[in-house]
Amino acid sequence: MLDFTADIKAGNELSFEYAYKAYQKKVYAYFFRKTQSAADAEDLLQTAFLKLWQYRGSLNPDYELDRQLFYICRTIFIDHLRKENKKAAIKASLQRKVQEEDTPNISNLDIRAQMEQLLQQMPGIRREVFVLTRMEGYSYKQTAKILSISVKSVDNHLSKALRLMRKDVVFSLILFFLFLLNKK
Repeated sequence: MLDFTADIKAGNELSFEYAYKAYQKKVYAYFFRKTQSAADAEDLLQTAFLKLWQYRGSLNPDYELDRQLFYICRTIFIDHLRKENKKAAIKASLQRKVQEEDTPNISNLDIRAQMEQLLQQMPGIRREVFVLTRMEGYSYKQTAKILSISVKSVDNHLSKALRLMRKDVVFSLILFFLFLLNKK
C-alpha cells in the first residue's frame, strides 16, 4: 500500500483523500469493535481523520501512516472513554440527588415547618420583604417598588427577619446538640 505521510504532511488534499479511502474501513472497524455502536464508530472515525488533517504538520515521514493514524485513533478512543465515564458519573450523581430529594427527609420537613412557623411570626410587610428578596430572588430596589416602600425600609425589614431566623436557628441547633449528647 502506498504511504501518503509525506504528501499529507505537505498539505496535499488528494493524498489525504486517498488515505481516507484506504483506511476508512479499518478505522471504522476498530472503533466499532471498541464501542459496539455504529453511531459512535462513525463519529470517532470522522474525528480521527479530522485530527490527522489538523495535526498533519506533526506527522513523521519515517513512520508508516497507518501506524500514526492508529495512534491517533487510540488517543481518540481513550478520550471517548473518559467522556463516557464522566457522563455516567454525572448521570448517577443526578439520579442519587433526585432520589434523595424525592424521599421525604424528616429533617427537611422539620426545617420547612420551622421556616413556615418563623415566617408566620413575622409582621406582614417583613414577611413579604423576606419572601421577595430571599425566596423569589428580587433585588432590594425591586422589592421596594413592589411593596411601595423605600430601599432602606427593605434593608431594615430584612435585617430584622434574618436576626429572628438566626436566633431561632441557633436555639434549634443547641437543642439538637443537647439531644445528641443525651443519646450517648
